[in-house]
Amino acid sequence: MEALSIAETGDIYALLVDDDDVDRERLARMLKRYRRPIHIAEASSKSGALAELRERKVRFSFIFLDFKLDDGDGRELLPDIWESVGADCVVVAVTGGGSEKTAADAIKLGIREYLSKVDLSTDKVSSAIDEGLKWIQVQARLRQAEQDLLHKSLHDALTDLPNRHVFFDRLEQFCMIHRRKSDPFAVLMLDLDRFKEVNDMRGHVVGDRLLVEVSRRLADSVREADTVARLGGDEFAMILHGVHSLEVAQAMAQKVVKLLEQPFALGADVLRIGASVGIALCPQHGQDPNTLLSRADNAMYRAKKGIDKAVIYDELEPKSSNFTDRLMLLGDLELALDRGELDWHWQPKIDLRDGHILGFEVLARWQHRKFGNVPPDVFIAAVEPSPLLPRFTLETFNRVFSQLARLPAPALEARVAVNISARILEYPDFVEQLLAVLRQHGVQPGQLTLELTETALIANPVQARRVIDALAAEGIELSIDDFGAGFTSFGYLRDFAIKEIKIDKSYIITLGQNQFDLSLVTSLVVFCRSLDIRLVAEGVETTDCWQRLLELGCHCGQGYGISRPMPFDDLPAWLEQWRQRH
Repeated sequence: MEALSIAETGDIYALLVDDDDVDRERLARMLKRYRRPIHIAEASSKSGALAELRERKVRFSFIFLDFKLDDGDGRELLPDIWESVGADCVVVAVTGGGSEKTAADAIKLGIREYLSKVDLSTDKVSSAIDEGLKWIQVQARLRQAEQDLLHKSLHDALTDLPNRHVFFDRLEQFCMIHRRKSDPFAVLMLDLDRFKEVNDMRGHVVGDRLLVEVSRRLADSVREADTVARLGGDEFAMILHGVHSLEVAQAMAQKVVKLLEQPFALGADVLRIGASVGIALCPQHGQDPNTLLSRADNAMYRAKKGIDKAVIYDELEPKSSNFTDRLMLLGDLELALDRGELDWHWQPKIDLRDGHILGFEVLARWQHRKFGNVPPDVFIAAVEPSPLLPRFTLETFNRVFSQLARLPAPALEARVAVNISARILEYPDFVEQLLAVLRQHGVQPGQLTLELTETALIANPVQARRVIDALAAEGIELSIDDFGAGFTSFGYLRDFAIKEIKIDKSYIITLGQNQFDLSLVTSLVVFCRSLDIRLVAEGVETTDCWQRLLELGCHCGQGYGISRPMPFDDLPAWLEQWRQRH
């Protein structure tokens, strides 16, 4: 039977741990005078307390603990309390001796209140219960907020399907399982036909309703072991477990195509669309996520141009020029590094109260000689799992630090933020190389902020903490980028030396339209202020958004409403214009 909690029953359960019968009886009388009923259990020793904790089918809300017990120190019970009851249990020390230092040390151990038996009173006990109940409610709200945030970070907001983060994670897991057990599977990339016409002719509201109905059909068409995800726009992806042959994969993809060719009844509208599906199989077409996605994507583009709307990857087909061939892209990127063809654009980060420039985020850009602009997420995704990552990272630092030294005088000592990959933390000499580049360019470590996504800390927390602690010791700050877009957890905010949180722009752009977004920003403002963490809003695009952030107490921001990322050569003129305006 699962233990009952205060939130579920409304009742308060308290355990009194004291080897003095008189003191226990006195405290029990005080507890019974509280304005709400309190169910009281008693223990006169550590062993008795352990028995109560492990054998009772209730979850204690409060434990009143004497430190000096006949069979040991009451503080030794704390690990068992957290394990048996949970971290939300309020532990109140009620002891006869001690000093201010003893009380301070108790608080550090997680004890919420420290009461002396010498001047114990009903009022003090009632006050401890009041404060404890408030703390329990705050913890419950934080847990609910974390669960809501986690769900939102893992699911597409419109369709509630798993999002691209979850899809890529599951695809990596499927590849790992295949390497261990040789389990085959298929990857399908799916793009809706005529969806743009629906948006243009019927409006985005109808388009959104159509995407929701498409998602329902896709989700209903697969087995529990399969995955359907929305990658963005009208692009979906599927992982189909246990697909052994090309024939089976083709049949399943054709079933999806026929499913989406059926009319959609949306109120007064009856719409007919279609879908183009590209198929890649593991192991036939690859055994790693990038190769499988690349080849399924290539097949999908051929499906859009042909009569057959479900196409299996054919390696004899000519290579596509849409950057889906990762190996070709990496070769071109290495040449671009040799030739110095990459560029880094600077985007200001400001104090929203007075326009004071707090620093800059520096973002990589690549103008391909043949294909033109390559989206950063495309070439970064290719670099991250490749041996080219250390060279790309060091080139970034070298170029950024050399530009930093040429900033105009008023901004010369500004803090610069550089995005780094989680995988670079796995390289043993990363910290030493970074410090060497800083010294080479005469840049102080305190001027540098490294931006990491949340998933970087979760992927390999032990190694990440070692590296981050080493960087923090040198004065290099850590910022969590896109907070809320990945696998959000408040736990790492306690475990890592984090100096800045950047709220993902998806929460900021819609600020004022969504109560969840307002509540999240409000909570983070209080949370970050209490921990002395800078809170930065990404995606500040309008004056209304700017003003709303100020009202909520978020004072740092960046976004197109301030400035788009710009080439370094354009920065001096922008700085002068900004100075004149503010």
